[in-house]
Amino acid sequence: MLRKVEERKLITCVKISRGSPSIFYILFADDTFVFCKASVREGSYIMKILDNYELASGKKVNMGKCSVSFEKRTREGNRREVTTVLGMKEVQDQVKYLGLPSHIGRTNKEVFSFVRTRVEE
Repeated sequence: MLRKVEERKLITCVKISRGSPSIFYILFADDTFVFCKASVREGSYIMKILDNYELASGKKVNMGKCSVSFEKRTREGNRREVTTVLGMKEVQDQVKYLGLPSHIGRTNKEVFSFVRTRVEE
């Protein structure tokens, strides 16, 4: 389902850095991270994907565990519209996933300073 949406270019893929490939999603064991433009249109596609997943798998997506985050430049109005369409709560920069920061800044030093701190402890 995710691949079809990506192939049809219905969702705007994201570049993590210059020269890197564009990505739309990352799959982990029990989790999926989806990257797209903060728009009602793309949020609606995400919801259609989740609905189709539920129908195809017979499993229910736990929306209470779903969340959305935005880059800092995203306007407050867009944030509200997208979180409403998705029915998800917004999480802030401080969130970690598997012990790693969920947001990456512009420098590696900024991102991985916590590793040095942990090693020194």
